[in-house]
Amino acid sequence: MFSLLETPRLLIEAALGRVKSDLVIRNAALVDVATGEVLDKASIAVYRGRIVRVGVGEGLEKHVGSNTLVVDAGGKYVMPGFIDTHVHIESSLLSVTEFSKLALIHGTTAVVADPHEIGNVLGAEGVKYFIEESKHTPMRVFFEVPSCVPAVDPSYGLDTPGAIIDSGQVAVLMHDPSIIGLGEVMDIFSVLDAKTEVLVKIASARLAGKIVDGHAPMLRGEKLDAYIAAGVSSDHETTDPEEGLEKLRKGMYLMLREGSAWKDLKKLSEIARRNIDCRRCLLVADDISVEDLVEKGYMDYIVSLAIEYGVDPVKAIQMATINPAEHIRRDHEIGIIAPGRYADIVISPSIEKITAEKVFVEGELVANNGSFTGKAGGYKYPAKAYNTINVAQPPKPEDLEPRYPVDGEVTVNVIKAIPGSALTGWERHRLRVENGVIQPDPSRDIIRIAVIERHHATGNIGRGFVTGFGLKRGAVAQTIAHDTHNLIVMGADSRDMAAAAQEVIRSRGGIVIVADGEVLGKVELPIAGLVSDKPYQEVYRELKNIENAASSLGIDFANMHLTLGLIALPVIPQLRITDKGLVDAANGKLVPLVVEHEEK
Repeated sequence: MFSLLETPRLLIEAALGRVKSDLVIRNAALVDVATGEVLDKASIAVYRGRIVRVGVGEGLEKHVGSNTLVVDAGGKYVMPGFIDTHVHIESSLLSVTEFSKLALIHGTTAVVADPHEIGNVLGAEGVKYFIEESKHTPMRVFFEVPSCVPAVDPSYGLDTPGAIIDSGQVAVLMHDPSIIGLGEVMDIFSVLDAKTEVLVKIASARLAGKIVDGHAPMLRGEKLDAYIAAGVSSDHETTDPEEGLEKLRKGMYLMLREGSAWKDLKKLSEIARRNIDCRRCLLVADDISVEDLVEKGYMDYIVSLAIEYGVDPVKAIQMATINPAEHIRRDHEIGIIAPGRYADIVISPSIEKITAEKVFVEGELVANNGSFTGKAGGYKYPAKAYNTINVAQPPKPEDLEPRYPVDGEVTVNVIKAIPGSALTGWERHRLRVENGVIQPDPSRDIIRIAVIERHHATGNIGRGFVTGFGLKRGAVAQTIAHDTHNLIVMGADSRDMAAAAQEVIRSRGGIVIVADGEVLGKVELPIAGLVSDKPYQEVYRELKNIENAASSLGIDFANMHLTLGLIALPVIPQLRITDKGLVDAANGKLVPLVVEHEEK
């Protein structure tokens, strides 16, 4: 009881000037996200990490003592630290520590992380590893318990999961103070079928007073109503404005996504330009690469892009501050520059294009003009996290070749990759069969793709074809294959495919590009086959090499590895591939590779 009373007593004393503040920021253009105003000549006083005074037209002289740090904002814009309410840190290829450094440099002081990538490989233990590492960084990392580990109930038989986080484990994790909710409920099939396991997970979150985030691409009408009625509060997979409006009108929080590979903000910004209340609109990244974090930024970039697309600047800032704080039920602590809140503050010279010149977390300067100035690091992952590649045997070229018993021509189902979108297309093409092997046709941008089970040494390999990457020669292999993260490999040549897969296995996970038997680029990801243990600067250089190598082989879009990784996710339409084969994601069933055959 003493501590509950002592903190407010101290803050009261500081607010009244009886105790001098630790930090005073003066001469600021304050972005008041509570009212949607910009207040000139504002001052903010901070004591013990919390804001105690916000004054307009005054310098708060009585709050300044001999040990007070006084910062003159020089008329620049002062706003709350940005919040990303939906991100998978693993997609950056960085540890939580290294990710946080880049996030803070770009004014992102809090994130809601759904660690379902590492959870799919290492189960609940993997989630706990991330939680522990997050304690070694000044960035606020709120976690959600992954709801779908694996993404689809194993009873559907669509792929082989690496781990399972069941409803009992979810219930236990909900008691961790770092957990603020249940991560994206992507198993729509199980929700609509009212399966007990997923309903118990949702109930565990709601009983604990925590949020339930969603994943509902193209869900409309009665199915959407049923999904919301189950207890889901948000969606980040919307790509169509009318679909987004329906979700907003039905009470959901709509996450406008602009990540490295899934770019929906331009189209969805139409919603924010309409004369409607956008307090339930949130800006999120979902998946963002180290390359974009270094070269473009993070939430500062996404907010600026929203403004470029015509969203009012203050409204865009609200969508990355107070709106997300309200969604995660933390607006009494973050998301507003107001008394009693943590002093998570960004100073930017412009409100049209955000540049995080100075970033404070709890009143401490953690980033200054693009340099990290805080303290982070020291966590060591256990050996188990480094030993997650367990294949039956390294694949040989013939293991990766789709076969058919009769030579001639066949019509095959082909996955259509769509750069910049989480969706895939479903095409059918005629391909030659020679000596029992269905041949790729790189001249038509039709190449082989395979998924190798890498958790339990089952020997499962799903084989198929993909178009849309533009790969003319060589191969790409990686242990990023959402969400079970088996080993996925695509290529124009089965020998290069096998060589790339074998190099990934030797590296204990990662991304490898091979052409003519030579390794052209490699990012080693030894932590769960998903995350590097190197500083972000080194990972950035390695990924740039991958991008350059991919370009030399014909791939002309950035963050190719993110698009490839999503080809294996059997919960987003249309056609996908897992270690079990091709999956009709809209209907949750396996489909054959060959549609018809015509003999020579």
